[in-house]
Amino acid sequence: MTKVFKITLSFLTILSIAFISVPALFANNLSIDNVSLEERNPSNDTVMVQFDVSWENSWKTKSNHDAVWVTVRLYDPAVTPISKNICELSGVGLNPAGFTAGDSTNIDIYVPSDKKGAFIRPKNFGVVESLASNEVQFKIDYASCGFTDESEVKLNVFALEMVYIPEGEFYVGDYGTSSASLMEGNADTDPWYISSDSSISVSNATNDGYLYSSAGNATEDPTGSSFSISASYPKGYGDFYVMKYEITEGQWSDFFNALASNNARSNRDLTNSGHKSTDTVQSRNTLNCSGASLACSTDRPSRAVGFLSWMDLAAFLDWAALRPLTELEFEKISRGPLVPTEGEFAWGDIAITAATSISGADETGTETILTANANANYNNISFTGGDSSSGADYSLGPLRSGIFAQENSTRVLAGAGYYGVMELSGNLMEQLVTIGNATGRGFAGTHGDGVLSSASGFEGNANELDWPGIDAVTSRGVTSAIGSGLRGGSFIDASTALRISDRSQAANGQASSFSDVGGRGARTYDGSL
Repeated sequence: MTKVFKITLSFLTILSIAFISVPALFANNLSIDNVSLEERNPSNDTVMVQFDVSWENSWKTKSNHDAVWVTVRLYDPAVTPISKNICELSGVGLNPAGFTAGDSTNIDIYVPSDKKGAFIRPKNFGVVESLASNEVQFKIDYASCGFTDESEVKLNVFALEMVYIPEGEFYVGDYGTSSASLMEGNADTDPWYISSDSSISVSNATNDGYLYSSAGNATEDPTGSSFSISASYPKGYGDFYVMKYEITEGQWSDFFNALASNNARSNRDLTNSGHKSTDTVQSRNTLNCSGASLACSTDRPSRAVGFLSWMDLAAFLDWAALRPLTELEFEKISRGPLVPTEGEFAWGDIAITAATSISGADETGTETILTANANANYNNISFTGGDSSSGADYSLGPLRSGIFAQENSTRVLAGAGYYGVMELSGNLMEQLVTIGNATGRGFAGTHGDGVLSSASGFEGNANELDWPGIDAVTSRGVTSAIGSGLRGGSFIDASTALRISDRSQAANGQASSFSDVGGRGARTYDGSL
């Protein structure tokens, strides 16, 4: 949601300037609306950002919950190039002073120590069909994003649905059933057991150890290699938040249109010759990025976005103040603390049914799958119904996020991971940080800071120094995909690639763009519940 305001207000007065009207941003039934600036305190350079928030099917149990990650940006539309700068929040911790939960009694606000955004999450235990609060207020430090009392700026609030993954032990691997799945040793097919955040010593183990299994990807260590996974590498034991859904076309458009310059947009343009090479629909991707300002639009904002290279995903996550997931975290998100089932998918079962038929004549975000018991998009199937009547480019590709979850769905029928994260098996391949080479293992879990590279020719690149693919000239940011990999399978793949523990492409980093590759991000939690 974008609105315009002036910071030049008298102390603690209410903003009365006219706003530029734009539609509310909807993604997976998440809405941010009625954004405004309220009280300003010039003595400490803070101003209150106010908005309404709502989302559906929120929950909180003793072990996990859902949440919304919110970041705030200010920018001056008169300055070229436009730079939408992420603003630090003024306060840290749970419900900090100056922050209000609005008119709902079921809202908590948590601000992490880096102040780059905040989690809005349910306060009370239970399931809420629709969690909504009007006039939520965050206090931001406008000097932190480069503005003064005399600046005339626009305001942008960006939000993503997240799921909390609790601290705890879990297993990685499925007794060697899946390709290159991790085992305890050459003579012991038991899965790895991750019992702490301590470093892991990997070697050519014979039993009760940690044996690395390789799929033989380029740059990947061979089976039986000896190495250490450091304590700083995010293993999935510690608690963290992860995006509930794969990045959607609507979210990508919001990110793209917020980039600081045409050069940055050109580097991140999913319709250019390095990506899908057209502004028309291809593999169900409806993004159109054209015009002098390279403005990007989509006809299907709730559809998962393909054609992401590793550099594209890293840029989105850095901008959103998130971080990449690791492949160990992927198995934790999918399986939870349960003992593995051989060959299981993300919903904890070996039962799988492909979607073949979509409801309605077109897909506007409320479409459903008509195929009985369908819980995954895989096996290169061309859909009937929905948008498919428009031609072949509309019939094979990703579905809208969360499409398999219906009222009263079981975990299996919803295609959901143990904690409620969606589309971990199928739809689009997940880009993750691998343990399969030294570059991936060098990842220390640093969060993005909302600021991308501005180096000439490399504008719009992620620039966190420990992220896979960081250039030797670090100001250029992430320029390669070494250290990343793919898990979870896609709409093109056979069912075996969708297994939780399948590592056939776990160290196969994608510097190129493919229609069936997307991703999501995470954020390490630094608080207590």
